[in-house]
Amino acid sequence: MDRQNEALRWRLLTLLFAILGLSWSISAHAVTVIEEAALTLTLQGQAPARAETPNTVVLPYHWDQRQGAVDGEARFAFDLPVADPAVPMALFVPRLGNSFRVSVDGRELARFGAIPPGPYDDASFAPQYFELPPSRSASPRRVEVTIAAQAARQGGLSPIVTGSVDEVRPLYERAEFWHISGGRFIAIVSGVLGALSLLVWLRQRESIYLYYGLGELLWSVQTVRVLFTHAPLPWPWWGVLPLAAFQAAIPLLCRFALAVVGRDDSRLARFLGLMAWVAPLAAALGILGPWLWLMPLWHVLNLVVGLAMMVTVLRVALRSGVLEHRVLGLAVVLIVLTGARDMWVMRYSPQAYDMVPWIRFAWVGFAISLAWVIAERMRKDARSMAQMNASLEAELDRRNAALEDAFARERDGEKARGALEERQRVMRDLHDGLGAQLVGLLRIAQQPGAARDDVALHLRDAVDQLKLTVDAMHDGDGDVASALGAVRYRLGPRLQAAGIDLHWDVSPLPVMTGWGVRECHQVQMLLFEAFSNMMTHSAATEAHLNARVVPADDSGGEVIEVELRDNGHGFDANVAPPGRGLTNMRTRAAALGGMLMLRSQPGQTCLCLRLPVPAPGRDASDVKHQTGTFAARDTHHHRLT
Repeated sequence: MDRQNEALRWRLLTLLFAILGLSWSISAHAVTVIEEAALTLTLQGQAPARAETPNTVVLPYHWDQRQGAVDGEARFAFDLPVADPAVPMALFVPRLGNSFRVSVDGRELARFGAIPPGPYDDASFAPQYFELPPSRSASPRRVEVTIAAQAARQGGLSPIVTGSVDEVRPLYERAEFWHISGGRFIAIVSGVLGALSLLVWLRQRESIYLYYGLGELLWSVQTVRVLFTHAPLPWPWWGVLPLAAFQAAIPLLCRFALAVVGRDDSRLARFLGLMAWVAPLAAALGILGPWLWLMPLWHVLNLVVGLAMMVTVLRVALRSGVLEHRVLGLAVVLIVLTGARDMWVMRYSPQAYDMVPWIRFAWVGFAISLAWVIAERMRKDARSMAQMNASLEAELDRRNAALEDAFARERDGEKARGALEERQRVMRDLHDGLGAQLVGLLRIAQQPGAARDDVALHLRDAVDQLKLTVDAMHDGDGDVASALGAVRYRLGPRLQAAGIDLHWDVSPLPVMTGWGVRECHQVQMLLFEAFSNMMTHSAATEAHLNARVVPADDSGGEVIEVELRDNGHGFDANVAPPGRGLTNMRTRAAALGGMLMLRSQPGQTCLCLRLPVPAPGRDASDVKHQTGTFAARDTHHHRLT
């Protein structure tokens, strides 16, 4: 009587949860539930060896709980009442397997898989529906259901619902929706959330995303088992894989919850990590052993660590005012309580075999809550990163402003230094050139009997040099042709007065990159020295100045060649002439990175200045550095007599 009362209470609970949509319902239909059947057992291929006394059993019949770690077959027989032979009847079985055969009045109605079951045959999770052939009379019909079960494979038979097709088929469709469609939905949600979390982990390498991603993916692997009647892997591996995934998912998600509240370094968190590693071994021992007591023990261990995790999370959530901690606390309470309920029902309820686990549906809310926690954490991290970026940008703007001020001061200092250097250069030129000429002119003028023409000649030189110095103060940007033109403009009247006819032939010349005032002035003063010597010592009547671009001798580049010729009486180039005019010209050519070549004979003197043109991307300072040594080395080689 107590057993019947207990069974009645559990049936009432089943009806209650059917109203909530968590299981199939019989409350609103005039159907019959078959809960007792005559049983004939065959264990491990032997003849019928044992039957319960009396020869009936109460359904559901869970093979693993009733028979333990053995394989075998069970034949259930019962009489099906017929109210109206004209009404088509159907059978709805929530769980049946692993493989089965259904017979009505001695004729086979349906069959699934081989008996004993093959390695890929497992229908024990899918609801089954059968339509009976028409009855010829109102007498009860004899139904026999034979199952072939393997140890640890969760075979068995649930209570059977019978009635008209119109009454039974909606119940089957509802059960299929919750079992199959619901399982498919859960697997997809868990798989997507797990994959997204692992992608985030690959980018950020934070352990919480790894725990959550692996936990969700493993849960989706465990859930997809209900979707297969023909397993993708042979037994027992198709049993080990989902069970190992389920056993590892729980400690991983518990550790995720601890990591969210900042307890990932606790001993409980480390123990959960150890459980996740050991879970596949425990699943393999439980299935392959088969030590069927190992899985209930592992479930108890999961419940204990889950309760410990729940207490830790709730303690942190109550002390902190962080919203995601509180949401996580509620989700943890939900999943732990539903897991405890399922474990209690599976252990002590006679209806355990055909129940729908609450944790399967509670997991959706739990997963969504955890996904929201991750999203909220990522949102805060993104906001913190944005604030950090804004702070860094402000700091960079401040640093840039300081650097710009420093650069501006440096530019001002550079301009001041440049102006100072230019003043010093002008002072040196005036002192060394014009000043020396004026001092020499003063000495000449102070001598008794000084010739007026000599004084006038020296004054003209001084004035011309002063004009060239003033011209050089205007930056020509490396325009050699303009520098040459300034010399012609300043010395042309003096050459004409000296009776020298100047022929000018200057081709288009490239701009000397990196040249400034100093370089242009060096070219002008070099030519000034050459023309002065011509007017003073050569007694020439004709002069030619040619400037053009020619290929370099050995470097593969180009040079500007400035050649000055006259028809004077010449001199011996091997004998150093008096004065420092030629030495000064060579010094100026070397300062420009060029070469000065001189040849002289009676009736012709030729002075040739070769200036290397900087290649693209290089300036004249680079050219001067590379060609200075060569120019000094080859000056004597190119001096011709």
